[in-house]
Amino acid sequence: MVPFECRPRDRAGFEGEVRSVPFAGASLTISANNGVTTWRTPRQVARSRETVFICAQVSGSTRINQNGRDALLQCGDLTLVDNATSSGFVSSLGCKKLVVEVNRRDCEARLGRIAQWTARRIDGSSGAGALLSNFMQLLPAQAPLLSEAAQSQIAHQLIDLMALNFAEYEGNTSAQSYARLVSLLRLKSAVDSNLTNASVTCEELATAAGISVRYANQLLDAEETSLQRLLFSRRIAKCQEALADPTQTHRQISDIAYSWGFGDVSHFGRLFKGMTGLTPRTYRKQALESVALR
Repeated sequence: MVPFECRPRDRAGFEGEVRSVPFAGASLTISANNGVTTWRTPRQVARSRETVFICAQVSGSTRINQNGRDALLQCGDLTLVDNATSSGFVSSLGCKKLVVEVNRRDCEARLGRIAQWTARRIDGSSGAGALLSNFMQLLPAQAPLLSEAAQSQIAHQLIDLMALNFAEYEGNTSAQSYARLVSLLRLKSAVDSNLTNASVTCEELATAAGISVRYANQLLDAEETSLQRLLFSRRIAKCQEALADPTQTHRQISDIAYSWGFGDVSHFGRLFKGMTGLTPRTYRKQALESVALR
């Protein structure tokens, strides 16, 4: 997975196993052991890819430390781990973890600064946490049977479910910075829930998140975007997925644009080229050629 240091609980009797399969351009890994402490040095971190791990505890327990926080994961619990930051893991006897590696940019687009969310335990025993945990545990058997386009869509859904859990994770904290993050997650959830709604307005999106348009744009200013640009960029991203999907080659480009909330195909084409550097037709041709070569 990544370079790391380790110290077994019982060196003479240590047993462990790591199995990994490709998933959505990255990896999906199951690791099991009978007790080990692992940590990563700054040099090792520097050699790692700019990705993020969604970790789900399958059995036993793991204490994860990152960015000054500790998360004790019991069976079913989840957390985020930043691949680009030092971290430590203490695994119990009978420990088994499922780790899905996801694109960092996709995570930041959905969650904001990753450092705010790492090593925060998500309860996997009920509610949205249980939904995400059970969903993840289906993946090792099913991922090899899925197309790359399907895997990519599922990876985005995993990030969306993490965002949903964090939005519900308000707990007892009242820190202003945390409240801003929760408002930002609610705003992005409102945007994603209305991508197909061609008539939705910025005012309606902000109201759905419980904030004003002005405050919404203040929150998004840190990400160098606005509510309007966020809506368009998320729609364009969905259109990119559809255009690159071999199972959707029968669909007209205009049909894809309309289905993701664009009411004017010319406007869609200008936005698409402005964000990707390619026309929708050229993007589709290159994406499908790339898939065929694999």
